[in-house]
Amino acid sequence: MWGYAEATRFFIVPDVLVGWIALHGPRVGFASAFAATAGAVLGGAAVHRDAAAQQAHLTEIPGISDAMLDDAAERFALESWGAVMRAPLDGIPYKIYAARSALDGRPLQELVLWTPPARLWRFLLVALGAGAFGMIFARTIRRREGHFLFGYAAVWAITYVRYYAGLRRRYGAITGSGTGRG
Repeated sequence: MWGYAEATRFFIVPDVLVGWIALHGPRVGFASAFAATAGAVLGGAAVHRDAAAQQAHLTEIPGISDAMLDDAAERFALESWGAVMRAPLDGIPYKIYAARSALDGRPLQELVLWTPPARLWRFLLVALGAGAFGMIFARTIRRREGHFLFGYAAVWAITYVRYYAGLRRRYGAITGSGTGRG
């Protein structure tokens, strides 16, 4: 469900939940990575089918600006699906490329084929890292689950503060107010 939500409108990545689940067991963490990917495929397909309307509202989502949309369009024009594969490294949300692929006339089948490798590598990496950490510190996590939850939330809060600061440096003020500009 989270994979679908983030592929459409939600702005917090499924990695947050995938990592927390993986802390409690790598096997269920990997399963959640695959579930998040399946949700991303479905969400991406929904965005692709209604791309013009979705594109018009993307700047209402926190962190997405007109400058980011322009950057993603240029990257997709130059690198095609390679831009989607490296989108997590570039900090460009998948939902932008789901809309862009339709606007550029790419068939839905291409998006459906490219989404799993583009999304799954990062989800599996998070599940692997969190799962390994969880195995090493399993007893401590069980005894102090509340402390670990607080620490985990703090790590993600810091991650998002840094992410949005980077977006501000790259694209200018970002408000998510619906204007696309801060």
